[in-house]
Amino acid sequence: MRVDRRYVLTGTLALALWAVACNGGNGPGPGAPRDAGTDGGRTPTVDGGGTDADGGARDFACNVARQEGCADGQDCYFADLADGGTGSRCFEAECDVVAQDCAQGQRCTYAMENDVTQRRCVAPGTADEGAPCTLAPSDGRLAYDTCRQGLFCREAPDGAGSGFTCQRLCHATTQCGNTSECNTVLRLDGTKELPLVCGPPSTACTPFGDDCEAPLSCYPSTSGPLCAGSGNRTEGQSCDFSNQCAPGSACVNAGGGLTCRPLCQPGGTPACSTGGCRALDGNPGVGACVP
Repeated sequence: MRVDRRYVLTGTLALALWAVACNGGNGPGPGAPRDAGTDGGRTPTVDGGGTDADGGARDFACNVARQEGCADGQDCYFADLADGGTGSRCFEAECDVVAQDCAQGQRCTYAMENDVTQRRCVAPGTADEGAPCTLAPSDGRLAYDTCRQGLFCREAPDGAGSGFTCQRLCHATTQCGNTSECNTVLRLDGTKELPLVCGPPSTACTPFGDDCEAPLSCYPSTSGPLCAGSGNRTEGQSCDFSNQCAPGSACVNAGGGLTCRPLCQPGGTPACSTGGCRALDGNPGVGACVP
């Protein structure tokens, strides 16, 4: 089972940052978005669906962090979309890898059978969090790893050595330890689901500097500017998270819905070529150009 690791906040997926409210520094402006909720100010929580300003279906059909918006028997996971974007969808499965709701003595994990990967209840492994792990020997049908409940075998994080180790699955940062965040996406062969595991904390940055290593860029967030995977949506396009937008812009509500807008520095450089520069809450010295 191939595992391709990508970071929500520290890699190439545009999943991480809720757009911050756009105002002039005197409380929420008339076009400020409703409170979307955050998990520790970093991990996104989604409002459970709705439509974009242009009337199209939202990319995020359910709330991954809160596990809201799905019917009984379904769980909410991030997923790649047909248009190449990333959103969230409700999926049916035997169990949930974070809730660990299998029968006593069993473990919920991703298991592959005939090139199809599903969440299944299987015998738990013996490898603890951070310990080396491998795929378990196949019994002729299922293949899965050797980790204990709530863990998944993936490549060790950068700087933590080589090889594969058991790392904690999560839906939200509150399910990780004090020194990690629920910010790492797993791509697994044979499934459309994009589960999350706990990863290193995100790196603070300067939106108008070059202190994020490629392919990351600096984006505003509810806890200040952070290095995040770079998006490619252009000015005026609808968005849900700031890093869905191209570097140098952010997802804000300028009235009429959340759209990508160029970043600016109130009273300084860079300035707006059109419109006005309005300050972004929680990001001192950072604004967005709005009509």
